[in-house]
Amino acid sequence: MSWLGTAWLVPIYPLVGALFSLLWSPGVIARTGPRPSGYMNLLMVSIAFGHSLMALLGLTGNSAAGQAAIYAPPSFQWTWLNTAGLRIGFDGLVTEPALIAMTVITGLHVLVQIYAIGYLEMDWGWPRFFGSLSFFEAGLCGLVLTDSIFFSYVLLELLTVGTYVIVGTWFNQSLVVKGARDAFLTKRIGDLILLAGVIALLPITGTWNFHGLQAWAADLTNNGQPLPAGFQLILLALIAGPMGKCAQIPLHLWLDEAMESPLPSTVLRNSVVVIGGAWVLLRLEPLIELSPLVQGVLVVVGGTTALVAALIALGQIDVKRAMSFLVSSWLGLLFVAVGLGGIGVADHLLLVYPLPMALMLMAVGTIVIGNITQDLTQLGGLWSRRPLVGMAFLVGAAGLVGLPPFGGFAALRELLELTATSRWPWLLGGLVLLTNALLCACLMRVFGLIWGGRPNPFTVRSPEVLWLMVLPTMLLMGLVLHIPQLLVQLGIYELSPLPGWGPLGWPLLASSFIGAGVSAWFYFRPHPLAQLPSSLGGVQHWLAEDMRTEAFYHRTVVALVVTLARVSAWADLQLVDGFSAGAGGSAMQAARRLSFTTSGRSQAYALSFVLGVLLMAAWLLFR
Repeated sequence: MSWLGTAWLVPIYPLVGALFSLLWSPGVIARTGPRPSGYMNLLMVSIAFGHSLMALLGLTGNSAAGQAAIYAPPSFQWTWLNTAGLRIGFDGLVTEPALIAMTVITGLHVLVQIYAIGYLEMDWGWPRFFGSLSFFEAGLCGLVLTDSIFFSYVLLELLTVGTYVIVGTWFNQSLVVKGARDAFLTKRIGDLILLAGVIALLPITGTWNFHGLQAWAADLTNNGQPLPAGFQLILLALIAGPMGKCAQIPLHLWLDEAMESPLPSTVLRNSVVVIGGAWVLLRLEPLIELSPLVQGVLVVVGGTTALVAALIALGQIDVKRAMSFLVSSWLGLLFVAVGLGGIGVADHLLLVYPLPMALMLMAVGTIVIGNITQDLTQLGGLWSRRPLVGMAFLVGAAGLVGLPPFGGFAALRELLELTATSRWPWLLGGLVLLTNALLCACLMRVFGLIWGGRPNPFTVRSPEVLWLMVLPTMLLMGLVLHIPQLLVQLGIYELSPLPGWGPLGWPLLASSFIGAGVSAWFYFRPHPLAQLPSSLGGVQHWLAEDMRTEAFYHRTVVALVVTLARVSAWADLQLVDGFSAGAGGSAMQAARRLSFTTSGRSQAYALSFVLGVLLMAAWLLFR
């Protein structure tokens, strides 16, 4: 069989590596130490990357040979449950977007696992960590292959469990335990609401397959039929899962809590794991287009998150927390694109995002491991000592914002053009420009506080890291530089001097220069400003505390849950237990009183028996 026909095997390879890690995790194999588990996982993810790459090349080769018209995506199915007219199965399609996504996922996993070998050189938790990374890869590859929203939910749940396991890698630290717990519980809220929507969807549409849902939505539109009763509530439930996975307001606090895990897992989580929810959201676009209400909710949630998260990132001192809020901000723009009906624009935003974000985090990781701190106020002056990773960070930042000729510029320009055709062109267009300026300011702030200024005691003797960390970073920098050429080769953009350039490209470029320039004026100094000027009066601390969102949740949501729990406990104690205890007490009192009739006299027993027979006979006669 061809590489393309067997592409469904790609998720199996990393899953095998994760299962093999169990041999080292509880110490079944102890003499070799934990390192062979890492090498085994690296081998399996490398095989998965090679297979997905060959399948993608085979598909593009068919397209180049003019066989695209007769190409039918290979499909496969596995029936899990078939009873009483209900069939639940894993239906998969090997489409071009799925192959591109799998190639990106597996390729990044190869680079990150090489990177992790250097980052965790002295760590003994290799089996748990590398096995969790491979488990993530298997889940993500299965997610992009499946054509079923039910199994998409199942795989998203498995990724939630994987997040809990991998965030808790260093579980002897209290902050790590809190971060793993908060990440798991916050994502579970969105998952439970998503499950309710998935269950309610089947009786109405009759299918859980995405292509079947697309056909159902098309029939509903062509026939001019109204939406079924309650269908908009189902759609709101369906988008709750992606909101949690993509760390959108109000389910956004888990991502910065998850930064307590080792940095290689942060690279994957912030680049490819979080977009698993966005992938499901894009597959639901035909249904979302049926409801202007749901589209408006997506625009409001995405726009609010894009702006608020970028502002919060400006106030963060921890570099990993700053980067995590930038993730939420960028994905907020993707939600805006979906809400405006721009499925192609959202696809492009999803495509250009993972590699630049992974590159910046890998560059930051080499600084964190070498200087034993991730506090931005304790870094600085590293350009003369670590210029290569500094250039890598700049390339990643340029690839994510509106700066030509990088891939992010074309996608953001398309989003700006999409907002120009919406009902609120000035409002949404200004939102995109302001968010892009804030993203540039945040990234320039991080660069200035790490590589700008003068060295301080933490950085004056910044050692070089292992080549196992530098080599993947440099390879990824080359890929980010070539994203525009790769997009042209894949036929996503037409060949042009500057992909995505147009009339709206000029204000986008101006917003990038303004945001980066103002931030550079603040932070490229001999003694850069780690905090905003004191005249702004507490804005820095307000932003650093996530705009006190967690405190607000404690006063509202947590307080409401605690109150309901207390009411439930009182009702259980006073009503439920009181009723059962009262009934039992009454029965005991009746039994005690009845015991007094036991005298030992046969005449009394005979009289009782006769009276009982007479009463029974009277009841039967009158009935």
